[in-house]
Amino acid sequence: MGPRSTRYRNEIWTGIEYQVAGHMAWEGMLTEALAICKGIHERYHPSSHNPWNEVECGDHYARAMASWTALTGLSGFLYHGPKKRFGFAPRITPENFRCPFTAAEGWGTLAQGRSESIQTNKVSVALGVLPLALLEVEVPEGAPVRTAEVTLRGSTPDTVVTQEAQRITLAMPRGTVVGAGEILKVELGW
Repeated sequence: MGPRSTRYRNEIWTGIEYQVAGHMAWEGMLTEALAICKGIHERYHPSSHNPWNEVECGDHYARAMASWTALTGLSGFLYHGPKKRFGFAPRITPENFRCPFTAAEGWGTLAQGRSESIQTNKVSVALGVLPLALLEVEVPEGAPVRTAEVTLRGSTPDTVVTQEAQRITLAMPRGTVVGAGEILKVELGW
């Protein structure tokens, strides 16, 4: 076989790098995931390249959009539209976390703050709507949740709270919809 026998042998596949980083984040390998993302960022640093064009198989190739998997992995994002199931469990800076989210009918911001005995989770919808029947978040290991307060539009939707290890499930039997400009706030105490 000659030196030109394998196509793409000398190309970098940024999209696959992001997919691996995202999977590593889901598996708790944060240092490795962030190292891959940092390597990509440095390779395409804005001071010497167009930061919106991480080259793979030519300019503006779509696979680099797999960078979104790193965001979902680091945020622990969970979404199932038909079941109205939504959640997040930050794997990085859970005591002070914020990131964007997208769902089928809306988008917005997720935020989590955590102190010694209280955690506050916020789902802010910027545009569209977010129908919810189940909201799932995580608390620190060994934190038995004793209080849970859910607020939306100044009132408390009917909510059943269960805990399985670190996972807190807030079931809203009647369902609810978080609309544009609204914030669903959950405060958990242990």
